Amino acid sequence: MQSPETIMNGASGSVVRALRVHGRGVLRQDTVLSPKPTESQALVRVRYGGICGSDIHYWRDGAVGASVVKGPMVLGHEIVGTIAAAAADGSGPEKGANVAVHPAVSCGACRYCQGGRPNLCPECRYLGSAAHWPHTDGGFTDELALPAARLVRIPAGVELRRAALVEPTAVAWHAVNRSEAVGATLFDASVLVVGAGPIGLLTTALVIDRGARHVVVTDLHDGPLSVATGLGAHRVLT
Repeated sequence: MQSPETIMNGASGSVVRALRVHGRGVLRQDTVLSPKPTESQALVRVRYGGICGSDIHYWRDGAVGASVVKGPMVLGHEIVGTIAAAAADGSGPEKGANVAVHPAVSCGACRYCQGGRPNLCPECRYLGSAAHWPHTDGGFTDELALPAARLVRIPAGVELRRAALVEPTAVAWHAVNRSEAVGATLFDASVLVVGAGPIGLLTTALVIDRGARHVVVTDLHDGPLSVATGLGAHRVLT
């Protein structure tokens, strides 16, 4: 439902819709002020967003582990869209480009960031995350202002709806790359994928693409296992 009262302090200006969690079990479509990009930010018109397990936990449980919802927060981090306004400083994709969003922004100044490991930054902010206060709003909204440096151009011919899989696919890709980096060559190998959730299914597709000879996938439910079979898994087990 629409909630015009969520526009803070009676401020005037254009508004957008946003899907916000307000606490355990409370999910609303609110009306909020349109984002105002900084010089290094682009304005993205959101087209699609994947629903992550963390989004579901914030809605159902009001928390993900130690990250507890303390105030209204826009959900969503698996986001793709179109550049509505390019960054004023000239960086990043141009207006009209289709982009995927890298949902994490590190501080750039700590020893981890300076040492080339921004993923360990203690001040890292992640779209749709209650890990810090104020919370970091996510991408389930009409428009989003984002650092141009965190926008990845989607190649021509790639359907935007399918491109919404980019962020979770990157997780699976990283896992597969790490396994090979420690010597677990996947070509002609036997591989066990434990769990056929979205990441497990994407991992299944990737190991098959890397030339695995025999891929076994396990899960607690028949539905995901049927998808794994459709992706080319050689054997599935409940």
